[in-house]
Amino acid sequence: MPIRRLHLLGLALVLGCKSPDSGDEETSTTSTTRPDPTTAMETSSDPPGTTVEPDPTSGTTAADATTVSVDDGPIFDVGGMDDVSTRVLPDPQLWYSVEDLIVYIALDPADGSVVQLVTSTITNDPPLLTDAPGVVEFNSITMLDDGSLLGARGVLGQTQLYHVAAPPTVATDLEVDVLGNMADALFIEALYTDCEGRVYLMDTGVDSSNSVGNRLIRFTGNYLAGDFSYEVITDLAVAVAADIDDMAPGIDGSGAITDNPGFAIDSGEIYDFDYTTGTGTSIGMAGTYGIHALGGALFDDGVSRLYVMTLNAELFEADPVTLAVSPVLATGPMVVGPPFPGMSGMTGPLTDCMTSFPEG
Repeated sequence: MPIRRLHLLGLALVLGCKSPDSGDEETSTTSTTRPDPTTAMETSSDPPGTTVEPDPTSGTTAADATTVSVDDGPIFDVGGMDDVSTRVLPDPQLWYSVEDLIVYIALDPADGSVVQLVTSTITNDPPLLTDAPGVVEFNSITMLDDGSLLGARGVLGQTQLYHVAAPPTVATDLEVDVLGNMADALFIEALYTDCEGRVYLMDTGVDSSNSVGNRLIRFTGNYLAGDFSYEVITDLAVAVAADIDDMAPGIDGSGAITDNPGFAIDSGEIYDFDYTTGTGTSIGMAGTYGIHALGGALFDDGVSRLYVMTLNAELFEADPVTLAVSPVLATGPMVVGPPFPGMSGMTGPLTDCMTSFPEG
C-alpha cells in the first residue's frame, strides 16, 4: 500500500538530498448530547493575539507576547524522491480554531509538553460563518499534506470551508482564503487527512446529536479551487459512535500511527474506530470535541502521543490505551460565547504511515 509523503514545515534548506513528500467517567455506548450553550464555563483570561507559555508552577498558562521559540517560515515541498534519513521533520504541534481565532500549540519534542500557545486573529471582512441567535457553529480543521490548514465552520444546512496557506506560528492578524460553502448544504463536523493526503469529511446528517444520516465522505474534486465534489466512503447511520465530532489518527499495538482505524470522539466518549465499517470499541471518556494523535517520529523518545481538548479549551495528553490524562498542559484563549472556547476539533502533522482507506 502507498506510504504517505510528509512535507516540511518551517524553514529548511535541502542541499543535494533526496526526500519523500510526503476522564474519567464511566464509558457508555449510548448517544451523547451537546452541553447547553447557555451554561457558563470558566476559560482562560488571556486576550486573543498573544503568545502564551505554560506556567511551570501551575501547569496552566501565562501571557508572554514576545517569546517565540518555534521557527516561522515558508513551507517547502522537496518532491517525490527516494527515502533518506536526512529528511527534516516538522516540530510537534497542534492547531484548532474557534470564533475569529486560530490557535497554534507548540510541543516539546523531549516530552510532548506544551512550549507555548500562540493565538492569531482572522480579520476577513465579511467574517467567517459565525453564530446566529441560538445556533452554535462547529469548527473542524485538518492539516493538509503540505502543512497548510483546511478549516470548516458548520451549522445545520451550511458549512463554510476556508484555507490557511501559511499557518502563523507567531501572533498576528491574517485573512484566510474562503473557499465557499460545502455541496448539498451538508453540515460537516469533522475533517481528516489520510496517509496519502486525501481529505475526508464527517457529514453529521439530520442533526449533531444522533447517527441518522451520518456518512464519511471524501473529496474527489479540487476543493482548494472550490470544487467540493465528493464520494461516500461509509454509511455511518448504524455506526458504534452515535455522532462523531472529531477524527484522529490511530496508534497501533506497536506504537505506530495509522490513518484507519483511528480515534473518534463523540462528546468526550472516545472510540477505537474503523472509518470504513463504522465498527469499533468505546475505550473511555476524555476531552470533549477535540482529539489528535502525533507520531513518535516527532518526539525524541520515538513515542506516539494522543492529545484531547475539553470544551474549556484545556489540553491534556491521554494514554492511548487507558485514556488516563495528564495534568492540564495549557488552556486556550477565552471567547465571547457561545461557542465555548474548545468548540473545535484539533489537527497536526501526520507522519509517514500506510493507508488503510480504499483507493479512489
